[in-house]
Amino acid sequence: MSRLRVYRPIAKTARAVAAAATFGAMAFAILGAGWPMFGYDAARSGYDRSDHSLSPANVGKLRRRWQIALGDVADSTPVYLLSVSVGGKAMPMLFQTAKDGTTYGIEAGSGKIVWRFATHGPNITTSTPAADPTGHTLYVPGVDGFVHELDPSSGTERRGHGFPVRITAIPTTEKDASPLSVAGGYLYAVTSGYFGDAPPYDGHLVAVRLGDGTTRVFNSLCSNVRTLPTSTSCSANLSGIWARAGAVVDPDPSLHGRVYVATGNGNFNASSGGHDYGDSVIALSRDGSRIEGYYTPSNYAELESGDTDLGSTAPALLPREAHSRTPLLAVQGGKDALLRLLDRAHLGGLGGELQHVDLGDRLFSAPAVWNDGNGTSIIVGLPSGLKSYRLRTDAQGVSHLVAGWTSHLADSSPEGTSPVIVNGVVFVASSGAVLAFDARTGASLWSSASDAAGGSIGDVHWESPIAVNGAVYCSDEGGHLTAYTLPH
Repeated sequence: MSRLRVYRPIAKTARAVAAAATFGAMAFAILGAGWPMFGYDAARSGYDRSDHSLSPANVGKLRRRWQIALGDVADSTPVYLLSVSVGGKAMPMLFQTAKDGTTYGIEAGSGKIVWRFATHGPNITTSTPAADPTGHTLYVPGVDGFVHELDPSSGTERRGHGFPVRITAIPTTEKDASPLSVAGGYLYAVTSGYFGDAPPYDGHLVAVRLGDGTTRVFNSLCSNVRTLPTSTSCSANLSGIWARAGAVVDPDPSLHGRVYVATGNGNFNASSGGHDYGDSVIALSRDGSRIEGYYTPSNYAELESGDTDLGSTAPALLPREAHSRTPLLAVQGGKDALLRLLDRAHLGGLGGELQHVDLGDRLFSAPAVWNDGNGTSIIVGLPSGLKSYRLRTDAQGVSHLVAGWTSHLADSSPEGTSPVIVNGVVFVASSGAVLAFDARTGASLWSSASDAAGGSIGDVHWESPIAVNGAVYCSDEGGHLTAYTLPH
């Protein structure tokens, strides 16, 4: 493990360091945290630019190193810290939360389960833990309506400074579905409803200031109410925030840690002075206290009536585009099979998209964003396979998306899974296999279902892989977590 870093005790508390840390991918790359949250960073880019351990030249050598059975299906994604002190020994560790609310601390090299932390409640979670930038604190979802703070070395809960923090007052009908996020001294959690959309629930974001546990709540319906919704606090229902990426934090310094969420079906009346933001992208201040802008498709009523959630995915944030009239861009998909290009600095309100592209399939996963030094690509995981798009800017400074390569998957999940990129290699899960493709061409490079790989995975739903430090990890619907590594 050439990138392993030894844990050193620090004088400041983990909370104090987290509160002072800068947000975004750069903070994690500098500190060597590994893969500390869903999508690698708080922008959910799905891309670790600092990791060169895997490449198109060696990815075909990946072999199954271990496979373990968890106590329940982990319909989510593991996270990884490069160096955790366990019994005085530094080791890389994985952390994954199962649907029953149990989080596992797992030795990455062997698959040995080091500790378990269980929560208890009426339903399930499909959320993912997040580590703070220091790697000394782990935040985990529960089925009890709370987010818990743990010591990553032992799974011991740390209480105080607001933790455990309640994120829903109605866990029977309101789900902690999307991954947690940590950035700029804040923890972000979002909620939705369970399968079947049974009310009451009101999709909302909870922003927790890590220095002292102060919370702010943004409700997508009745947004003028700034407390956790109850079963009777809002006359409207639904509008869940359930995209795989959850809350997405802007890494560009000019936008001061702005947070974006995308909502599902629900009432929309914000353009006429109301407080409901169904089927919308909402930009919020870093602490969640202010609406900085919103985007809603002009056919929002059609989306609502057809159960065609805009918020089946979250905004994917693109790197600053030189020479563009709109240098800060985002793409937003949806169940309507459209990919919209947005000016995220000025979201445009009702019908304010810059471009829309027909994906040919519904989008449920989180796109990966990759800049190879020659421009920005967006790679989208669909039920039918992968599609890439390239961002182009013409001589007049107008930016637009251009279709690139397509790679079909024989046995993808009904929703597709979220791709990740490491050193020019795209990894994606399908039902029965983890697959690798060339990020530049879409050419197939490796499959865990091949005879040489040493064994594969089961079916997948929201599960998606991570690729870090020369290894690939993915859970499946059979309740397993599987590791693939290069030969030692």
